Amino acid sequence: MAKPSLSRDAVLDAAVALADAEGLAAVTMRRLGAALGVEAMSLYNHVANKEDLHRGMVDRVWGAVDLARDEPQWRAGLHRLSGSAHRAMLAHPWFFQLPVHYGGASRMAVIDATLAHLEAGDVSTEVAFHALHVLDGYVYGYSWQDIGFGNVDELMEGADAAIAALDAEAHPHLVGHAIQHLRSVPPGDGFTIGLDLILDGLATP
Repeated sequence: MAKPSLSRDAVLDAAVALADAEGLAAVTMRRLGAALGVEAMSLYNHVANKEDLHRGMVDRVWGAVDLARDEPQWRAGLHRLSGSAHRAMLAHPWFFQLPVHYGGASRMAVIDATLAHLEAGDVSTEVAFHALHVLDGYVYGYSWQDIGFGNVDELMEGADAAIAALDAEAHPHLVGHAIQHLRSVPPGDGFTIGLDLILDGLATP
């Protein structure tokens, strides 16, 4: 019986699928080998080590981002790119367990496209230098927060007691905000609202 044909792409695809299904800790060479029908040692012909595997997995997430290169309007382009990155991160919660600087060619393409959209919006290179980091940090941070607070049902359990335990006199604004979370979340998508606030600032002369 012929052995399955292996490639780096196949190994990374299997690793991402395993991490999505069972979490990052499940991604061992032995488990990957079993999933691909090969001996674990044969994987090292395609990934140098565990770090190389993890870097490739992270780059797979960045590779799913719509760069919106065909979008003539800079704001629309950044909305497409940022929203796509947000969704890609949410689809792979294990992404946030790996170093933020991991990635490869796909990560570089996202950075380049972001800068290209900023240039199309006549954002100066000096401002774009910082704007890239602000946008990058916003998308990453908001997505990470969404993952952390993703289990709404669990958070709602005991929420009334948690709010009642807050010192309303010392922290009246916090109590009001907490009550909004529990009873009257304002309409609108928070990610989009925050992104627009950043882009509004960039559009201001």
